[in-house]
Amino acid sequence: MSDYPLDLQEISAWLRSKDQALKDHGVTLAQVRENRVHVPAAWADFDTERAIGRISAWVSGQVDFEVLRRSDGEYAFFHHESISSLGSPTLESAFDEFLRTMMHPEAAISEVA
Repeated sequence: MSDYPLDLQEISAWLRSKDQALKDHGVTLAQVRENRVHVPAAWADFDTERAIGRISAWVSGQVDFEVLRRSDGEYAFFHHESISSLGSPTLESAFDEFLRTMMHPEAAISEVA
């Protein structure tokens, strides 16, 4: 039994489950990768004509959302969540903001200091 709240396979499945919703908005899921060293994690890379994005999630419950504008390589969005379940409403809210920023990175105000 793991001491972590999340399971690596569940994280990867959650990331892949977003593919259809993303396609409906012109966002492409480029790849999902896993790392089983130290604290296991999975991350997914996403593409649009105007942005590249990544969602990284660790079995410890830490999740990062990142979006970079293609025009200047600068952050359009960065958000961190600490969750105990992939069904967390805050996780879905952060994903929705990630998706909005992927579609319109020029309109986003970066949270990165």
